[in-house]
Amino acid sequence: MAKVKYLSRRVLKSGKVKYIVNPPDYVKQALKVEYHQFEVNEYKKALALAYSISDKYIEYKRKVKRNLHIQEDSVYGLVAAYKKTAQWDKLAVNSKVLYSDVLKRTLILRIGTSRNVFGDMLSRNITVAQAEELVAQIKKKTSAHAANASCTVLRKIWNVGDRLGYVKTFPFKGMGLKATADRTFVWTEEQVFKFIDTADEMGIRSIGTLALLCYDLCQRPGDMRQLTWANLGPDPANQNEQLFSFEQEKTKTWVEIPPSPRLKERLENAQASSNWHDCILYNENTGHPYIKQHMEKTRLIRSAAKLPKHLQLRDLRRSGATEMAEAGCTNSELRSVTGHKTMDVLAIYVRKTPKLAGAAVNKRFAKQVPATSTVS
Repeated sequence: MAKVKYLSRRVLKSGKVKYIVNPPDYVKQALKVEYHQFEVNEYKKALALAYSISDKYIEYKRKVKRNLHIQEDSVYGLVAAYKKTAQWDKLAVNSKVLYSDVLKRTLILRIGTSRNVFGDMLSRNITVAQAEELVAQIKKKTSAHAANASCTVLRKIWNVGDRLGYVKTFPFKGMGLKATADRTFVWTEEQVFKFIDTADEMGIRSIGTLALLCYDLCQRPGDMRQLTWANLGPDPANQNEQLFSFEQEKTKTWVEIPPSPRLKERLENAQASSNWHDCILYNENTGHPYIKQHMEKTRLIRSAAKLPKHLQLRDLRRSGATEMAEAGCTNSELRSVTGHKTMDVLAIYVRKTPKLAGAAVNKRFAKQVPATSTVS
C-alpha cells in the first residue's frame, strides 16, 4: 500500500514497474489534475507531483472551509495570478518550494505600524518607501540572504503583474541590495566521519549515508536524498564496476559517477526498504522516503557530534570538490563529477587552499634541476 497520498507502485504483467499518481475524482475535479504514469527511473518526479497535489488540495480545503476570498488587487491576489502563469510553471520543483517558503514568511509581515499584513495590502499602492522598509525589516529580523531572496521573488512577481496589468509601479526594482557572499565553509574528513559515526550511534544511519553520498560524489543533498537503487547499476564499460547515473534536479545535467570503495561498502550494508518505494535513503522509524522538511535531523546529529554550527550538509559538495582538486584532478575530471558546465561556476565550489597552491608550485618547478655549486 502506498505511503504517500495518491502515489502507488504497479508491476505490469510484463514485469515492468511503473509509478502511478492517481488522486481520487473529487481531487481531480477540484484541482483540474489528471492521472499520471511514470517510468521506474522517474520516481522522484512522481513523488514530487504527488506531494504537490497533496499540498494543493490541503490549501484548497482550507480556503473552502474558511470561505476565504482573496482580493484580486491585493498582494495575495497578485501572487495567485503569478502562480497561474508560464513563468511559474517552468520553475523546477525545488525552485517552487523555495519561492513558496519565501512568500509564506514575507506575506504575513506588517510594514511598520500597518494594520494589514503585507499580503492583504493593495498591490498597486505599495510604494518604494514601503518596499525598502519591508526588506530592511526582513534583513534585521532574519538575514541579508533572506532579504535578498524576498526582494528577488517579489521583483519577478511585480514584473509579471505589470504584464498582466495588475500594477503600474516597480517598488522592488533598483534597490541596490548587496549580494551575499558565497559560502566558503568546508568540512574536514575527520568532521565528516565524526558526523557519520554519531548518526550511526543515534540510530539514524540513513543520514550518515546521505552525508557520505554528498561528500564522496560531490553532489547536492536534494539529489542524494532522492536517489533510488535504480540509479545505481553496472558500468557499461566494465560490468564488474558500478555507476550512479542520475539527472541533477537544479541544472538538469546528467552525471555518471562510480561510488568510492568506502561508499560501496556502506551501501552493501544498507538495508533496502521493504516498503513500496525504491529510495536508498528513508526514515528508519516510518519507512517513508525523506523530504526536505525531515532534514532537521542533521542539526541534532551535528550538535551531538559537537561540530561547528556553521557546517551544513550542502557544504559537503564543496568539501569533496576541493579535496579532488587538491588530489590533482583536472578541471575536466572535476566537472565530470560535479556536473558544472563552466569553470566560472566550478570555481565557486573549489576553495583556494595552501595544498592547492603547493601543488601548483610543485608542478611548475618539477622539471627544474637544482643548480650544483662548484668549489674552486
